[in-house]
Amino acid sequence: MFSWLGNPRARAATVVVLVGASALTGAVARRRHHARTGEWFGGSWLREGWFEDEAPDDEPSGALDLPDAETIDWCGEGLTPLPGGGCFSTPPDLTTSPWPLIVYLHGIFDPAAPTEERSRQSRVAELARAKGFAVLALRGHVGQCSAPEYATRVCWPSNERNQDAGPQFVAEWRTPLRLAALRGARGARYVFGFSNGAYFAGLLAERGWFDAGAFVVARGGPVEPVNAAGLKYPMLLTLSEADPSHDEMIKLDEALTRDDWPHEVFLAQGGHALPDRDIEAAIDFLERQDRSRAP
Repeated sequence: MFSWLGNPRARAATVVVLVGASALTGAVARRRHHARTGEWFGGSWLREGWFEDEAPDDEPSGALDLPDAETIDWCGEGLTPLPGGGCFSTPPDLTTSPWPLIVYLHGIFDPAAPTEERSRQSRVAELARAKGFAVLALRGHVGQCSAPEYATRVCWPSNERNQDAGPQFVAEWRTPLRLAALRGARGARYVFGFSNGAYFAGLLAERGWFDAGAFVVARGGPVEPVNAAGLKYPMLLTLSEADPSHDEMIKLDEALTRDDWPHEVFLAQGGHALPDRDIEAAIDFLERQDRSRAP
């Protein structure tokens, strides 16, 4: 009769199998910890006895993947790259979660020269963090711009010709949105779009493609028809007379008024840019909306 206890080779083989399985479990746990926190667990899990609970059943597909190099290069200072193409930031007081979440949609930018957009992204995150908001900056696609001269730039659906692509963009947000929620951003969601991203923010609200508590359209314009397909979410328009988009923003203001859509207007200064004063006005508006939702 075969005896495992009396067979040194069998005992050794079994130990190797058990250690290998444990190492694999540890590797998976380390990747799960990184996906949830953005940090790799330090030290030896065998020596220090570290374990993490199993991931919830509804953890999104791809959550254990690492962020791609494109996302890592694009994320601004103070934001953490997430699998699925997002850049995430949380308030400094980690004890106050769950936090409300601002989804930031960028303007047109050249992926080979993203410095200006990274700066906007960082300023939005910094000012939002100070008011207790988490921020998830999402990224459009190269080739989405309608203008031929912008064929190599990153854009969102923003006009009557390419708006049909909108729902697919929203579908791609599932993983970063779910990861943001797992990390504490489980409060109400709000959308803040600048320039090309402002057109898309308006589309999301008008077509009912994304459920959010309110929308900010900063220096963009309308995509006809401006009629609510569902709920008329509160909206803030920020515009400046010195901005080339000013006339388009006036058209949007008039269209929302005709549709009895609740909205506010913030008159800013400067050209086609996103100054801190615009960001502060947007966050103040969203903060008021968030307070109004409190029981």
